[in-house]
Amino acid sequence: MNPTPEPQTQVSKKKRHQVQVRRHPGLQRKKRKLYALLLAALIPGLGHLYLGMYRKGITFIMLLLLDISALLYFSSIGMQINVPLLVVLGLLIPVGYFYNVYDVLQAAEYIISRKRRGEAAAAASEDGSGRNHPFRGERGIAFGLMLVVTGTLLILFHQKPPWLQAGIRDYGAEASAIMLIVIGIWAGIREALRHRRDKGKSL
Repeated sequence: MNPTPEPQTQVSKKKRHQVQVRRHPGLQRKKRKLYALLLAALIPGLGHLYLGMYRKGITFIMLLLLDISALLYFSSIGMQINVPLLVVLGLLIPVGYFYNVYDVLQAAEYIISRKRRGEAAAAASEDGSGRNHPFRGERGIAFGLMLVVTGTLLILFHQKPPWLQAGIRDYGAEASAIMLIVIGIWAGIREALRHRRDKGKSL
């Protein structure tokens, strides 16, 4: 009796099984990226929620609701400021939508490349509480304040109180200018700090 054919069949089965096991995680990652992209294209924010980025996903959803509510509010109160403001609010919807899709693709690619670099280390870190998750380091009260302010504005846009209309008519331009100045100063300070931090690392 010649036992050689049996070991060869077992070896070929083992190799085929190993190939299937190696391909399985990659297919799962591609499916996860595709699902995140489809959800983000369907409703902005859902792709981030699918990837586990709950704060960013909720932020996209709340900002979209706020933009639509502001668009409906300013189109219904009949003020002269409506025309330029409606153009800006209308442009924010497609800009936010495509940025949401782009950000989901970048986040999914980051997660996939991170797991490829260290599959065992990633599995060990995600086993349990997931303390090393790259998107769970956001701390502070900014997210809570954003939810409170957004919810308050949604209620005001729905109720349409007279004092809000008078305040926007009298101080809308000044408030918008001050907000743009504050955002510009904040962005400049953040960029300067990032440049100093990168320069310190390179030394």
